[in-house]
Amino acid sequence: MGRSWAIFFGMSYLTLEIEIDHGKIVPKEPARLPQTGVGLLTIFQSEDQSLPGLTPLQALDALQKHLRLNTPKAAAWINLVHEARS
Repeated sequence: MGRSWAIFFGMSYLTLEIEIDHGKIVPKEPARLPQTGVGLLTIFQSEDQSLPGLTPLQALDALQKHLRLNTPKAAAWINLVHEARS
């Protein structure tokens, strides 16, 4: 996975590939981590562990509520994700 930097609502973020070993987070490239900082962790689970019966629209609505995004912020976030994937 390559380096991903972006500016989002006045914040920058770095995406790193990690592994989780018995509850401990192990970065694949620890030298790229800053000496200090704060962050959020997103766990990607296999599909069989996902919530059953959740449509993509329902999942987006749940995420929007969880992140407390209003409609313009949600649209900007979606555009950022689409740009990152292309």
